[in-house]
Amino acid sequence: MEIGQVIKKIRTNKNITQQSLANAIGMTRPYIARIESGKNSISSDKLTEILDYCNVSYNEFFYMKNDYKKESKMNDYNKVIKLYYEKNMEGISKIKDEAKRKYEENNDIFLRHLYILCHCMENDLDVNKIDKEYTQEITDYLLSIDDWCYYELVVLNNFLFLFSPAPALLMSKNLLKYAEKYKELNSDTKVLSYLLFNLLELSIKNNDFESAKTLLNATKTYTKKNTEFFELTLSLFYEGMLNIVDDFIMEGIEKCNKSLDIFRTLSNEYFYTKLKEDLDQLLKKKLSAKK
Repeated sequence: MEIGQVIKKIRTNKNITQQSLANAIGMTRPYIARIESGKNSISSDKLTEILDYCNVSYNEFFYMKNDYKKESKMNDYNKVIKLYYEKNMEGISKIKDEAKRKYEENNDIFLRHLYILCHCMENDLDVNKIDKEYTQEITDYLLSIDDWCYYELVVLNNFLFLFSPAPALLMSKNLLKYAEKYKELNSDTKVLSYLLFNLLELSIKNNDFESAKTLLNATKTYTKKNTEFFELTLSLFYEGMLNIVDDFIMEGIEKCNKSLDIFRTLSNEYFYTKLKEDLDQLLKKKLSAKK
């Protein structure tokens, strides 16, 4: 839908007349009518005023504008990932060629990243086969952005498999800045928590325990709602892991086992097995260090 159409839909759904809306935001009724019909444009300030008056968030507005679908660009990323798991390399190749063609037309960095993701999928996510220039390009892009937005989270999420521990943990600084700045914004919870936990696991496996503690604190702050049961359970597990690192071994094992019991009760075999292996490896390390 066009912006004017969405404004009209919101207004009529809220039983607000054009005149009432015009009075509320200091415009004339005919001007509101021309905006709704697409004959006049609207400034971002006035759009904000309209949404505030109608009690509608920007997220809702753009969701409606995109015909009640998630933003179409992000859908393209998801489409490629889905095709990869379906082993549909022909479909990935078509998207790759189309992304290249469109990128050459309008220089949209999203299309460049989509092209690189397709290249990675075509090479079965094998870092030894993926063009090193592409890995460097993604790294340079993420490190060049000081204040990340949701898009940068998605890029890191999609390309995390490319990075060795050092650059990945360096990027976690921007991730933490984002988590702090946008902690009241709920729409990015899943992708952000996924990245936080993956980087937390990476830092522990690479003995970077200071980074791990910082990431754990950020994770606990971001997932403080009791409804985020899965994230809280993972946080408890990694809190136990760091207790073990700090030689509070029995306390740490108790927390880890409590988390593992929850995953087993929920029949989440993947996480139970994976985390149990991580715990066993850490305990072996501690035992070896004491010999």
